[in-house]
Amino acid sequence: MSAPGAPGTQSPMSGSTRTTLVAGALVGLSAAIALVDLVVASSLLRTAGPLLALTGAVLLVVGVRGETGLGRISAVASTGVVLLFVPDVVDQALSSTWSDLATSAPVGALTLGTALSVLRLVAVGLAVAAAVVVVRRRLLEPWARRALVAVVVAAVFFALMPLVPSSTLGLIVIVTRLYLLPPVLSLLLGVALVLHGRGGRVRSRVGHGLEAWRSSTDVVRR
Repeated sequence: MSAPGAPGTQSPMSGSTRTTLVAGALVGLSAAIALVDLVVASSLLRTAGPLLALTGAVLLVVGVRGETGLGRISAVASTGVVLLFVPDVVDQALSSTWSDLATSAPVGALTLGTALSVLRLVAVGLAVAAAVVVVRRRLLEPWARRALVAVVVAAVFFALMPLVPSSTLGLIVIVTRLYLLPPVLSLLLGVALVLHGRGGRVRSRVGHGLEAWRSSTDVVRR
């Protein structure tokens, strides 16, 4: 398995290090907030997390400070990556509205819930197309590609889960803590984007650190 930044792992986005750094930091921060929200429930965190992830996806597409963004390379990939994070933002924006409708107008709540489900399915479908394009055209470096595919696969699973008429599946998700997968995988995607295009420098610094440590241990032994 190749290390990030090794020969043969370069991608059209490898030179856009500021873009992937900022996008990765925002996606990673969003994932960390989601994990914290599982322990300390907060409406503020629940709203901020999806917005940060969406902002990171948009910056990855448009680029930062004139760098090449994903949008200049592939319209399909950029559209799917952005839409992957849209349903969570919409869900949070309309959560209070849905709660009000559930008590005052059940039919309206059902209609809104159906619309949100359709939106999520469409977004996930386009995200799958984006992942295929990213992998086939190697638009991101290997670790980022793998992380993106994992995030999309998890999104597909949780988007289709409500369509399965079985309470057992929901119980399995709770018991096995599969609900942790989306934020954990998003965190890995964030880290992969932060390191995107920096593999050579990271390995060089690690190598210098190991060399310095070996030199210091040699001096102690003498």
